[in-house]
Amino acid sequence: MIDWEGIAELQIARIQRALPAPIRIHANQVPVFLERAGRGKNRACLGLFEGFSLAQGPPAQPDELPRITLFIDALARATNYEEAAFIREVRVTYFHELGHYLGWDEGQIAQAGLE
Repeated sequence: MIDWEGIAELQIARIQRALPAPIRIHANQVPVFLERAGRGKNRACLGLFEGFSLAQGPPAQPDELPRITLFIDALARATNYEEAAFIREVRVTYFHELGHYLGWDEGQIAQAGLE
């Protein structure tokens, strides 16, 4: 049986180490949670950013603290349970959610080379 969570944790750690220093500092400030199942009706969601982005300033309430969640089962399903494809999709999804934390749109994410 493949340890999808372990693979995702290793991939996120690799990604964070390889980020340019100014982005790495911010990436290390937002926790990443791995959940087995999606939330609510949308179980096809691969990842989610919640809370205040850097562009919005510091949060006023604890429930506004930034966090990234990756949905492991949805990522594995989306990649037909192929390990190499899963690793690539974890990367893409993490960068997308990190971009939301940084306050960037998809164009800015691409310009920074985070796609």
